Amino acid sequence: MKKIKNYLAPNVLMAAIIVAGLSNCTKHDQVLDLTTPTPVLDVDTLYSVPGTAALQPIDGAAWDGGIEGAWSDATPLTVSAVVPDLGNGTFEGYVGNTTNITMRSMYDASYIYFLMEFNTPQENVMSAQWYFKPSTHTWAQEKTAEDLTNLNPDGSYRAPFSQDQFVIMFNISCQTFNSMSCYAACHVNSAYGYSVTPEGGVMYTNGPTERTDVWRARMLQVMNTNQSNDCFIDDGSSVGLGESGALNKNEVHGDWQVLNGPSSSVPPSLQSPGVIVSSPGATNVYAADGGYSNKQSLKITGKTTKMAVPIWVIPGGQSTAGKYSAIMLSDTGSTAKRVVAVDSMGVLTLSNGVTIDPNTAASGTNYQQVFGGDGPNCIPGSIVGSYTGSRGDVITNAYFTGSGWRVLFKRALNTGDNVNDVNFSSLSDQPFGVGAMFNHADNQHAIVAGLTLHFGARGNGRIKK
Repeated sequence: MKKIKNYLAPNVLMAAIIVAGLSNCTKHDQVLDLTTPTPVLDVDTLYSVPGTAALQPIDGAAWDGGIEGAWSDATPLTVSAVVPDLGNGTFEGYVGNTTNITMRSMYDASYIYFLMEFNTPQENVMSAQWYFKPSTHTWAQEKTAEDLTNLNPDGSYRAPFSQDQFVIMFNISCQTFNSMSCYAACHVNSAYGYSVTPEGGVMYTNGPTERTDVWRARMLQVMNTNQSNDCFIDDGSSVGLGESGALNKNEVHGDWQVLNGPSSSVPPSLQSPGVIVSSPGATNVYAADGGYSNKQSLKITGKTTKMAVPIWVIPGGQSTAGKYSAIMLSDTGSTAKRVVAVDSMGVLTLSNGVTIDPNTAASGTNYQQVFGGDGPNCIPGSIVGSYTGSRGDVITNAYFTGSGWRVLFKRALNTGDNVNDVNFSSLSDQPFGVGAMFNHADNQHAIVAGLTLHFGARGNGRIKK
């Protein structure tokens, strides 16, 4: 098996046609019959029934995993999601992996709720944490994408440290979504005006007026802030591309955010100056919420060369107390201390004068890779904070049961952002698709397309509202 390449950007829900020119198959075999019009009610239909669910609010306590009695009236829909063969090696090593997904939905006068459950034997929440390499006296980050050259200390294969994720895609204004579901935004095996098809495929819509709404529950973010990343997919026109520019990359963008600027604790180099973020009246300003990579490059003391090291460290510990492998944005500059220097032996000096020497007998293997895992003091690779503005619309709770994830979603029926968000307030049918990333997968996800959300219960052979 050849090395698996990470062609796709992190913010992706890929729904793909397996082989160019393949005409039709069943929905759950990952190819829609394109001669079929809109999905048929009662076939792959999720019924959203009247009811209200209680979710832990943003920055609230962890969910205990209990399912409230209100959900007993919501008819579950269970489907089998499969990682497809894209025909180009992108999902190599994961093709055919399956998980059962059970979905339920409720709505009230203000909100819609989803309870999603999917099977996976292990809880993957860590992402790109830092460890020390004693052979070279350098710091490195765990890989988050499949790489057959990545080995454990004993020489055996080392799985990537990719966090589990669950994604839902709805239509906003994509003309072909009703018939093609989330396939409408995937252009694997299509050059789309270019002589060469982008290797691995990319995600975008077919014009500046077409968008889809994407909710991406990345478990590191969900477990620490009770939020999903509320995104949209377009043709790139929102960032100056689209029909006038290149379409050889993914066009998945976070919804507009509350803008912070150079006074933020997020380093200016890691913000996005000069980017219009689709907020009403937005100008060229800084925008960075939800956190950022805990990575910087410092000049080695007494040398002209540099070493990659963390930006922030919790002295004497791995992460902010009670949080999942993350340093919270709110703790940068307080509980967390900034790394201000590194020497040729990899010794870190913090802003409070404390040093971390991973070479000592007392440190042992605490900062090193240990078998298939990491020592207890290995440093988080992510700084995590709350999403703001429209990007923070989707409140999400998650709980790992030991055999899979339970994920609760809550969002306003109408967020008021009708450019980037689907509006449920009419209670009309909505086509959608879902994707699950598990078992160390990065973007090699299992998908189910061609689903329909219907508001009202099914009973006695008819639909009731």
